[in-house]
Amino acid sequence: MATTSSSSTTSTGPADETVHGGRAAPARVSLSEPERRLVGFALDLLDAPEGAAGEVTSGGDDAALRVVLAAREARPGLHAPSLVLPDTGDPAYLRAARALGVRAVVVPTDGAARAQVGPMAHAMDEQTVLAVVSAPSPALGVVDPVTWIGTAASAKRVPLHVDARAGGWLLACGERLGRVGPTWGFAAPGVTSLVLDLPLQHGATTLLLQRSAVPVAPCAPHGPGLASAPRTVPGAAAAWAEVAAHGLDGHLLAAGSVLRAVELLAAAVDPLAGVHLAAEPEAGVLALWTSEGCDPFTLAEQLTLLGWYAEAQPSWSGGPATVRLVVDVAAATEPERLAGILERAVAAARAQGPISVPTRVRELLPRLDPARLTTGDVTVLLDALALEPHTAPGTARFEALLDLAEPALRAALLARLEDLLRQPVRAGR
Repeated sequence: MATTSSSSTTSTGPADETVHGGRAAPARVSLSEPERRLVGFALDLLDAPEGAAGEVTSGGDDAALRVVLAAREARPGLHAPSLVLPDTGDPAYLRAARALGVRAVVVPTDGAARAQVGPMAHAMDEQTVLAVVSAPSPALGVVDPVTWIGTAASAKRVPLHVDARAGGWLLACGERLGRVGPTWGFAAPGVTSLVLDLPLQHGATTLLLQRSAVPVAPCAPHGPGLASAPRTVPGAAAAWAEVAAHGLDGHLLAAGSVLRAVELLAAAVDPLAGVHLAAEPEAGVLALWTSEGCDPFTLAEQLTLLGWYAEAQPSWSGGPATVRLVVDVAAATEPERLAGILERAVAAARAQGPISVPTRVRELLPRLDPARLTTGDVTVLLDALALEPHTAPGTARFEALLDLAEPALRAALLARLEDLLRQPVRAGR
């Protein structure tokens, strides 16, 4: 896909331009020395092929925007470019597609919450500029069948992007530690780009990597970023210093601890009545579904109150609502304590019982139009639930409300709630 310069310093002058095909094309974007080392470390961790390149981004949304833009620019003549991804894909790619005028084709996953090879392949056509899969998925922590989907994408000449932010580093380290798992990175056919986090530092560094340095459009090669002008990467030097301090051995040690903690915590779920694994964890995410009077939204709230941050995920595609738990490097140091927290949270959730959403709220939701939803509508709903806007996110009552809403309304409710939270406070008013 995109290409980056191998310059060891960040350019400080105006961007050079070359003329190709009668129009000016942006110059290559140079990388700073720390950024080059961060990218090199990640490429080595993944055993990426020679000629692979990449850059540091400001986060997952930035990376998604850059890779979708590069894919769209690679085929400028299309009148209706599209992107194909499973329904468990990171919403950042949906936002990027919407912002860039690319139609998103969302394909349902199978019973194990993995992307389906046949439907994904069928969704790719002559207008498809990119297909996206996860390794692992951010919601349930399972790895999509990258090899098979990559084979189909190659046959249709569609670039395949792997979103590995939710634990790709664990998969890569696990392979080096002898864990047997599916092929998911650049070793899989058809994979042209990959986004990965390096977590062993203060705040994960997100890297957008590509298999080889090739032009993405019929003009002069340029980087995968949105800007062709010279740039700097704030914090890249500090990030590289921390990553270098740990080195490969430190990453392998940390990954081993996380993977062992995940196994211990997964085993701790089995004896708990009313709590079940939504999928066998393949990296650092545990997803749980509940039964027997154990409400998932109450469970997530109780876990957070007891010190283990949890996210309630509303039901989708006919599946149940789930509780998402992340086992990171810090959590891996105390898995027994987290197992105890889980046990106490389940007991508290069972004692409290399911959340009861008022009848008037249930009756109002179907009458709300997502396209016309206002902050006033959200205020009415929150008042009915006895919630304030700034305290609503993450509460069991608000998550239960979202679960009752259809997907488009969920998105609108969250957007209008964000509008409420962003309202400026004016003096004297």
